[in-house]
Amino acid sequence: MTAQHSPNAFDYLLVGGGLQAGLIVMALRHQQPTASILLIEQADKLAGNHTWSFHPDDVPGSSREWVEPLIQYRWDACEVRLSGLEKRIPLAYATTSSEHFASVVKRRMNDGPGKILLGTSVAELMPDRVRTQSGDVRYAKIVIDCRGPNNVHSGQRGTDKPGCGFQKFWGFEVETQVDWPRQSPTIMDDCVDQTDGFRFIYSLPLTPRQILVEDTRFSSTPELSRDECLANVREYLHQLGMDDWRIRREENGVLPMPYQAAAMPDRLASRDVLAGGYAGGWYHAATGYSFPMAVALAQTIASVDADEATHRVHAAVNALAAQHVTRTRFARFLNRLLFCLVKPKTRYQIFRRFYNVLPPAAIARFYAHRFTARDAMRIVVGMPPRGLRPIHFAQSFLPPRKQTQTSKFLSPVHPSARSEVVQ
Repeated sequence: MTAQHSPNAFDYLLVGGGLQAGLIVMALRHQQPTASILLIEQADKLAGNHTWSFHPDDVPGSSREWVEPLIQYRWDACEVRLSGLEKRIPLAYATTSSEHFASVVKRRMNDGPGKILLGTSVAELMPDRVRTQSGDVRYAKIVIDCRGPNNVHSGQRGTDKPGCGFQKFWGFEVETQVDWPRQSPTIMDDCVDQTDGFRFIYSLPLTPRQILVEDTRFSSTPELSRDECLANVREYLHQLGMDDWRIRREENGVLPMPYQAAAMPDRLASRDVLAGGYAGGWYHAATGYSFPMAVALAQTIASVDADEATHRVHAAVNALAAQHVTRTRFARFLNRLLFCLVKPKTRYQIFRRFYNVLPPAAIARFYAHRFTARDAMRIVVGMPPRGLRPIHFAQSFLPPRKQTQTSKFLSPVHPSARSEVVQ
């Protein structure tokens, strides 16, 4: 039975209801308003519990019209505070919450043919169909796997898992009784103790009295304590004169930051079933800011009509993947430097130098995953940080089987993901 003869046939079938799938819906409704779309999500709601942030200028002009409705909050600039360096970066910053994102995507889905299936798990994916756990089969011209990191890495210990560090965080959206003293987002404030890696507070003033405050760290281990993070956030708020507040919402995640062979667009884009989001390696390995790459993939998929040969869609995605291969490898190299060469308590020096040396345009290119070779050179060339550990750096290149016996840095990939991670 083919898709053309099935009552359950669609032009596009998206598995997973996170950021990547939502962006593909937005792009398709803009580029191909009559295309039929089926979105399958195993949870009972779309988009989970996340906050996705990005620089609006990261989004190319061809995509800005359909991305614009997703922006919930925006600022003209952002700030960093890193061990004596206080810098305002004149780059616009934007944020969307899961709730806002899901509401916009659902409205756009209703503008054309298609439907959303919630609470539905997928047992098998094929290039032109999907079989659910209940045995139902749904057909499509294009099937795209948009599931998160659980689909790529089992999280179980094994010799075939890539080496990685972790970006882990626990965020608290708080309501204060007095206005927040800073008008712009602070993307890094390292005023907290540097035990357990490079640690910083990330804060988003959504309104003058509604602020998302996250205790974030780049660590060699995936363990994360809510109580410890809450204590750090409480102390941070106290330092800013905020002692009367309540928690409105919480979010947390542990994002693998690979430095050995890992999911990359060039490895997964040519699979029989297209892979988007984390499943396809469409994320910035060194930052977790995946919005620009997810937008680029969505725009590419939507720009090729589903009625054209399937191989043309795959070819377009492969061509896009080829543009990111070198940058992805460099991002993994930066992770190797961070987790294997520098002691945890001196990692802050790397980020202080990054924001001190690079001009705003280069910072923007780096976050957008469009940085140049010259940008890469400026990042790695200069005075090295203190506390170098060359032996650990050398060991990090060993095959995983040997590494697990000689170094603590090869850890299993944790199944959860940071809020900015595309799913």
